[in-house]
Amino acid sequence: MKKVLWALAPLLFLLLCPLPARAADDARLPKGRIAAELSDEDPTPTPIPSPDPAADPTPSPAIQFVPNSSLPLPCPEYPITEKRGFAYGGEVVCPLPLLRVSVTVSDEAGSALLTAEKTFEPEEGVTSLLLRDPTYPFEDESLSALTDFASLAPGTYTFSLRAASTGEADALLYEAPFTVVPAAGTHTLIPNDLRGTYGAALTYLGPDALPFPYTLGTFGQIQIDGRWLSQNFTTIQTPFNAAWRVNKAAAENFRQALSYLRSTYLRVDGKWDSGVIRLDKLIRSYGGPLIPRFEENTPFLSPHVLGLAVDLNQSTGLNEAVPDNWATFCKEISENLIYNGIREKNGLPYYDFTYTGDWGTEYAQVPTILQNYLIYELAFYRAGFFWGVYYDHTCDASHFGLGEFDPAIHTDSPLALRKVYEYIGE
Repeated sequence: MKKVLWALAPLLFLLLCPLPARAADDARLPKGRIAAELSDEDPTPTPIPSPDPAADPTPSPAIQFVPNSSLPLPCPEYPITEKRGFAYGGEVVCPLPLLRVSVTVSDEAGSALLTAEKTFEPEEGVTSLLLRDPTYPFEDESLSALTDFASLAPGTYTFSLRAASTGEADALLYEAPFTVVPAAGTHTLIPNDLRGTYGAALTYLGPDALPFPYTLGTFGQIQIDGRWLSQNFTTIQTPFNAAWRVNKAAAENFRQALSYLRSTYLRVDGKWDSGVIRLDKLIRSYGGPLIPRFEENTPFLSPHVLGLAVDLNQSTGLNEAVPDNWATFCKEISENLIYNGIREKNGLPYYDFTYTGDWGTEYAQVPTILQNYLIYELAFYRAGFFWGVYYDHTCDASHFGLGEFDPAIHTDSPLALRKVYEYIGE
């Protein structure tokens, strides 16, 4: 049955998700979200200013631009940092086939310095285009990825978005000035610094926590303002004889997850037999929660700058962030791991699993491919965390985070990997 669901998942997605005119490129969209959950209407208003209306001409009634509030286009309110990329989002939609969508960055004299364009043949029937494709971060050929903001020197520029269709030769959809500021000095977090999750983080943390000031280190690291850290962070103890600095808003969630790690028991038999062991025995390494850095090879700041995420067993199994790992996780968990329910040994209740696959490496007699799934399923999901294996842009099984997406969206999806729905003591 799991094989059938996995094979039919793309078709189910298409059936559930018509092609509305929306800004669908929330950059970190978990697999399996249905169309109603993909709306760009944020659940609560976010203080993201609009560009100067005088600089934003009325768009054509035939060709429309639908903005993405979490990845806005360049505008006066959000300075771009020198030598850094800048990811923007939104969607161009049209009732007639599109022929061309292009962006131009011009200097103050009106000379075009950067151009990027996508062209289509009428028979292709393309009626919408995402300016940024969230699913291909390593080979992204979207207009956002093709606009090399990192090559711009400090100064003032103008960003223009145009499109043409079979019914209109040229439509100016957006135009606004923006500035590039020197890398040295203090910067303020802007929505584009995060991978499309600024609105979710703002809702989770509250308006007093974001944005925050930071500077760039000599080697590209992030140095966060000390006053902001002291106001927003606290220290919690872990079962690993280490103290974690976490965001105060997330402290209770972290304590709850750590409590589950210490109090939950399980057994996995099959190729190996773990016996009844405590869940925290599956953790070999950890990183975070506060790690001020960029995501690797991207213009985005890591969620770890907010103190809302932790990486576990990063170098174990297939837990590093590689998109192709998703198929292996799906096979080993969906097809080869059987949940037998809650059992008891010597008065101790535990979760019982059987593994029928051939995965070749283990730790604590549990296949390494299953360890972070069990940690998520039995501890972090229950504490409100999102699991990075569900990212659309990659498969990061080491990542457990808050303030990104609601983990409940994984429950009913054909791609969901959850198996346990009743917990001991609840």
